[in-house]
Amino acid sequence: MEQNDRSLFRVAVPIIVVVLAINLLAMPAEEYPGDAHAVRVETTILLDTGKWAIPSEIAEKFGERGQYFYQNPNGNWYPKYGTLNTLIYVPALWLERVATGNLAIDSASRLLFLNLLNLILSAATALYLILLARRYTRSNAVVAIFVLAALYSTFWWNYLRAQTFEIYHTLFLLAFYYHLVSGFDLQRNDTNRRKSDAQLFIAAIFFGALCLCKTVYTALLPALVVIWALLKTGSIPPVTRKHRDRFLRPFLFFWLPACIFLCILAAANWYKFGSPLAMGYTQWEKESHPFHANVIPALWGFLFSPHHSVFLHFPVLLFALAGWPNFFRKHKPDAIAAALFGLTLLLVNSMYINWRGESSYGPRYLLPILPIISLPFIEYLMWLIERPNRIAKSLLGGGTIALLVYSFLLQVSVNTLPFFFCYSLKDILDDKRFSKPAIYLRSHSFGTIDRDFLLYKFGYPSPFTGRFLDQLNAAEVERFSGLTEPLRSNYYWFPNLLREEK
Repeated sequence: MEQNDRSLFRVAVPIIVVVLAINLLAMPAEEYPGDAHAVRVETTILLDTGKWAIPSEIAEKFGERGQYFYQNPNGNWYPKYGTLNTLIYVPALWLERVATGNLAIDSASRLLFLNLLNLILSAATALYLILLARRYTRSNAVVAIFVLAALYSTFWWNYLRAQTFEIYHTLFLLAFYYHLVSGFDLQRNDTNRRKSDAQLFIAAIFFGALCLCKTVYTALLPALVVIWALLKTGSIPPVTRKHRDRFLRPFLFFWLPACIFLCILAAANWYKFGSPLAMGYTQWEKESHPFHANVIPALWGFLFSPHHSVFLHFPVLLFALAGWPNFFRKHKPDAIAAALFGLTLLLVNSMYINWRGESSYGPRYLLPILPIISLPFIEYLMWLIERPNRIAKSLLGGGTIALLVYSFLLQVSVNTLPFFFCYSLKDILDDKRFSKPAIYLRSHSFGTIDRDFLLYKFGYPSPFTGRFLDQLNAAEVERFSGLTEPLRSNYYWFPNLLREEK
């Protein structure tokens, strides 16, 4: 056991140090607007007054009724998001108040403390990715490639920087999955019941945290029931031979704690939204009927859309598909859990009327599950290493590296510019649908558009000139100049990176 701990330490520490170094250098220079900012308003008021409710004069400034804040039957206003989101920001804002002696709703010093929180969450995320990878390989090189490729050759990097929900939703789902399948392993091998109980209990805590952040994660309950049913019937090897342990121990250490968290969720919804089953999302007119049965547009978009394709934004998944047969054969319980969770979240989010998650970069609602269903990328890497044919290995390896490096460069382009830069380009257009610039923006990913703009900005030949800039009318050119001339980079330490002229 001590040898395994030392081995984990040797691989984990260097990777986490690299992650911290990259994320420290790439800290954003602006605070991500939108949902999380509204939640931090409640955190500020909670720390200042000890009250949860948002004053009406503040809530009404955030847009339409129900867009960010829900007005309950008693007239009080609350963020429509899960209660735990508010509490997660308490340490960062409390530290801001201690360090600066002040805590305002809009604070110039807040950015630094939120960035520091993201550094901690990123390190924890890297640790769980390492723990998961080591379940399937002992090759430190494969572990490092998987972790760094998943974090930095995908749109995940954007959400490691953005001070918004996705960074810790993904962390919680990774942790939930890791402890759940670890508990299954220990039960199935009947090696250490106490450790198995502890793993299932920790899994229940992270499952509860997910549900308290976002009610949609309660949709994983049917998948969990199916997994346990398969464990019971033998489709997956039985977790234990004893009838009492088969039912009682999982109930005590997973299902009972999970039910307690669900009761807390129901009580919080009742307090905030007037009903234990209310979610807070239906008061806004645009989301009054948030779900529908037609999932085809969303499924098509998640596969093929330039702005929301999981393969374009998370190319690690593309290679993981090749590893899925081996992954399923070697790690059937893990594969079934990953597939059921992935299918559940895909279908639920496809039924959501705002499945695009706009305004945002990439398929953000699917981000938390993408690293888990991409775990077979490890099997693909192991298969690639073991290929006896050097020519085939060189071609496949070179193609894999080339695609991941290209995606990494696109993520650098996105990170260099303001979070909503592509939306700002859309806003300068008079004809937002049929003009050639609008078609260019609609038919290319944000990474490609940002890359083209940066090439243009630094004086290199770029499709941005012919496809966008040369097609603007005089008024649009003026608005474009007003947007881009004062443009600063979105790096905390390098805000003047874009000052260089053509």
